[in-house]
Amino acid sequence: MIRILNGKTRAQHPQAVDDMFRLRKRVFHDFLKWDVQTDGEWEIDNYDKANPLYVLSYAPDGRLRGSLRLLPTLGPNMLDDTFPILLGDNPEIRSASIWESSRFCIEPEISQDRASNQVTVAAAELMCGVGELGLASGISHIVTVTDVFLERMFRRMGCPGERIAEPHRIGSVFAVAVAWEVTPNLLERMKAVAAIEGTVLDRPMSLETARAA
Repeated sequence: MIRILNGKTRAQHPQAVDDMFRLRKRVFHDFLKWDVQTDGEWEIDNYDKANPLYVLSYAPDGRLRGSLRLLPTLGPNMLDDTFPILLGDNPEIRSASIWESSRFCIEPEISQDRASNQVTVAAAELMCGVGELGLASGISHIVTVTDVFLERMFRRMGCPGERIAEPHRIGSVFAVAVAWEVTPNLLERMKAVAAIEGTVLDRPMSLETARAA
């Protein structure tokens, strides 16, 4: 199940927010060793102050198993403002019809369980949640900054996307900017790969209504 929180109301959901920022620290700081900002047991940065949407994937037993962050490209976003090198010779992406996904992460215990398809289901559920929100909102594309390892995982999930420019080494990883066109076919393909039936959202909503809630 996918639950959506926004940055303005996160104080009303302290447990969910604490679980998410702790997960991000375990994944990006502790496990991947990325150069990220931390505050105690949280990984949190300036983009978390820009009223993002948080897409949270929960297992049937209620445990958080993955999350990502969504921001409109008309405002602060990582691709334009932190990693413009990944745009290559392309101009900045500033459009009401394009949103950015960032901080995509899966619980490490799940991501290391190669004997099951849990990682595929958790990852696909996050991306399907983004797809359902995008279709409900009439947006055209989702862009993200990721590494080439996750890029390969997205391909296996049925959502290969399109590279905006060539990868660059940033810190310890080869990073790349990827764009996905938001279409019903893409959503159906991801759900088929992960054997997901019906909606993944806990309730119907669009990006704007979720951000304004």
